[in-house]
Amino acid sequence: MYFPILKGKQNELIALRELSSVIDAGLFKPVIEPVRENISPLKRTIQQLSGNRIVPLVVVNPSLGDYRGGVDVISSMLGEEEGLYLPCVKIKSPQDSVAIELFQSFAGQAAVFVESSLDKALIEVVNQSVYTLVNPARVSSTAFSLLKNKVVYGDFFKKEMKNSDYTEDSLFSSLHTEFRSLENALGFGDFTILSEDYSESGGPAYVVAVHLSYINRDEYDAMHVRHFASYDDRTPTNPGGKFMDALNKLVNYVGSNPGKFTRTQGLDEFFVLHSSRHYPGLGHVKKISIKHHIETTCAYIQEH
Repeated sequence: MYFPILKGKQNELIALRELSSVIDAGLFKPVIEPVRENISPLKRTIQQLSGNRIVPLVVVNPSLGDYRGGVDVISSMLGEEEGLYLPCVKIKSPQDSVAIELFQSFAGQAAVFVESSLDKALIEVVNQSVYTLVNPARVSSTAFSLLKNKVVYGDFFKKEMKNSDYTEDSLFSSLHTEFRSLENALGFGDFTILSEDYSESGGPAYVVAVHLSYINRDEYDAMHVRHFASYDDRTPTNPGGKFMDALNKLVNYVGSNPGKFTRTQGLDEFFVLHSSRHYPGLGHVKKISIKHHIETTCAYIQEH
């Protein structure tokens, strides 16, 4: 099963709501970390996912955005949604006693998001979880082997400082092809076409880039990301025109490479925008890329 890890920002939540009726509930289980004070969009997302038999993991002690602080401020705010989501507790380290006690208060009816290392005592605690999200690169191989109910994740999107720095194509990950070989692994996760690093908003875009994930059949089904960047006039002006320039490159490339990209609702949306010559804003563009990434990943695991 695929566990896409998303922040609870507007376009990420909209992407999940739009996908809730498109992707089979047995294929993906979103992990959401609330970062916005307005909790209503998150509630609406949980309800819509639930209506399609999808139970998301919701981080109840966020460390980012409006709720940063690492205490459980979310559970009480989602009282009416109790049972529609699985609480997920972020544990920063074996010394994070507040988070460890919080997880124990759920009596095993919660998931754990391990951010860094583990020791023997913490392994015993988190092995009571429904799911333990863990990055194998951040824990010892011995600790990793002792974990039960693992969801392995990584931060694979190579975020550049400037959009003009993206190469045309970059390797994303092979975790979707490898996770089944890992003992006690129930699934895998990533941060889609976003980085694990959190930022409130981007700066002015001198270049507009559109990111499109695909399965590279020539590289043993590794996932790659194709980057379509606009012209660079050294100014942040005309983002709509730059988006259309990048979108033209995307449509032409997809058309010239039939079968390379999974035909998804997200990809269809890019073609609709190209036909209508409509620029919906950069946040909306990112939402479509997120949808395409999640759909592409789920289509792969459904086939395999």
